[in-house]
Amino acid sequence: MVRQPKDLAEAKQIFAEEKNKVTGSISAIAGSRWLLAILATLVIAFGTHLAFAPTRLPSVGGISLAAVGLPPTVDFGFAGDQAKQAAEAAANSEARTRAEEFITTNQDKIPIFNAVVFGITLLLLFGNMWIMTKRRPYSRG
Repeated sequence: MVRQPKDLAEAKQIFAEEKNKVTGSISAIAGSRWLLAILATLVIAFGTHLAFAPTRLPSVGGISLAAVGLPPTVDFGFAGDQAKQAAEAAANSEARTRAEEFITTNQDKIPIFNAVVFGITLLLLFGNMWIMTKRRPYSRG
């Protein structure tokens, strides 16, 4: 929980601390090897379904940041706590049922969904690889 500020200077200090936590965590995630592996898995999953089974979406429900494990330097602070609460609320809601109903009613648009998600994940993968090469310009064996 975020501490309550007593005056404007303390509020600015708390805001700066939380901002530094979020930007530091994003910096640790962007260009990381585990993000590369997750994005490559998604590109392969959606790409193969787009090529060989365009009328089906791949099942990617097993991907969880908690299961994958984040780097130890990642701390999103108050924003991370709010995101965890939102994820728990979504898991307890009827979001999965609504998503299944949406997919059932839009069965004819599944190839478009596959193509769009494939394109987005491919661009994210290339962006992550670009960040990796900028951070590590020389290979070490």
